[in-house]
Amino acid sequence: MAAPEQAGVERGLAWLTAPRLWLVVVLGAIGAMQLAIAPNAIDLAYHVKAGALMVDSGSVLRTDVFTWPTAGQPWLDQNWGAQLLLYGLWRLGGFQLIAVVNALVTVVAWGLVAAACRRYTANLRVIAGAVLAGHVGALFIFAARPQMFSVLLFATELYVLELARRRPRALLALPLLMAVWVNLHGAFVIGLAVIGIDAVVALVRRDLRAAGRLLLAGTASGAALLVNPWGFGVLRYVTGLAGNPEVTAGVTEWAPANLRDPAGVALLLSLGVLVVALVRSDAPARAADQLARVVPLALLALWTARAGVWFGLALPLALTVLARERPARPAAEDRAPPVMAGTILLVVALAITVAAPGVRERLVPGVASRPALGTAPVAATDWLAAHPQPGRMLNHQSWGSYLEYRLGPEVKPAVDSRIELTPADFWSDYYAIITGRWDAQRLLDEYGVTHVIIDAEETPHLVADLEASADWRLAFAHRDERVYVRR
Repeated sequence: MAAPEQAGVERGLAWLTAPRLWLVVVLGAIGAMQLAIAPNAIDLAYHVKAGALMVDSGSVLRTDVFTWPTAGQPWLDQNWGAQLLLYGLWRLGGFQLIAVVNALVTVVAWGLVAAACRRYTANLRVIAGAVLAGHVGALFIFAARPQMFSVLLFATELYVLELARRRPRALLALPLLMAVWVNLHGAFVIGLAVIGIDAVVALVRRDLRAAGRLLLAGTASGAALLVNPWGFGVLRYVTGLAGNPEVTAGVTEWAPANLRDPAGVALLLSLGVLVVALVRSDAPARAADQLARVVPLALLALWTARAGVWFGLALPLALTVLARERPARPAAEDRAPPVMAGTILLVVALAITVAAPGVRERLVPGVASRPALGTAPVAATDWLAAHPQPGRMLNHQSWGSYLEYRLGPEVKPAVDSRIELTPADFWSDYYAIITGRWDAQRLLDEYGVTHVIIDAEETPHLVADLEASADWRLAFAHRDERVYVRR
């Protein structure tokens, strides 16, 4: 009886050739890595809260309801569509479901990139290696936040543009893509730029038909960007955000890539792979179309590390074009032994299962449970919820999003992750306070701050000032979380 069953298993695994196995392992590893990382509250929690407020009110948020320095002022909430989606996921399964969907979106995005690479090579080993190199370059940028939708949409755009080389009608999908994208995340400008780059390349090659189609698709996509609650205003917002000095100075991801940051190291490694592929290529000119895309994206990623994700997603296409094509091996030689293929699939499935939120703790007794959210002052926020404080709060900036999710909009922190919204003058005073400058106490008095929630490890000078002051007392402490209130 065992022989027929074994034969059936072997037939079932016959499709899994060694090259396909490489691709399955790479995509599975990407999924497992994404699942293993807990979502971070900084760029996620307030989005969920904003989605909840929009559902309750039945309208898009147009003024700030979260922080007291800017309360009531106009707020162009460009991520409103993503916030509704994230809130819907949260309602269905909390932050754990958001983490799972983010991992799924990431794997699907890389799968689309791999499918686009098939136009240039049938060698799945090369494609798997190229996808791995691209993911390394963007490894530290993927996260559960509105950008996850841009990751999927950008990968979809790359696939559509490659498909359109054979089937021009595929370009009809781009305006629809942009109409959705503009309401989810600001990276739609990158997507529009890539269409423009492809149109310019077609003009340089004197392929007037392709250039005309791309220009028409680009024009229609540009018009589709107006399908948002703010019209042209959304373009001014996104372009202004990238050039805001407070953003570039206050957010690591917006700063230029550097070797002191893991994301910068990963990006430079991927750039190194591209350089090696160019040097080793027997015909680099054939990759001109892809290099016209990936080089500007690489320069953008060097200027701001946050853009590494777009470079990473575009890189595999360039690498597959540059790779030396080898004759296809006979199918019999490429077939993976069923036992090995089954074992590897089992290992990948086990890694994904163990990495899934909430599963590891059930499978391995005694293992510490992973928090549902990172960068979340849960204990201090619980205390504030049980002991509401009148007046104004000054908070650790990284905790603002979580405080808004738990306590807002009734309780308003001073700052959150929307750095572009807070005036530069207030940021200057805020940094003076948290660094314990000589006039920190005066500034706290001027702003009427009645309670402070801070990270003792990150702001030791402010902690020392408040401890030494007769005007403040420590009301709550848990690990590095501190809450001080006026006496």
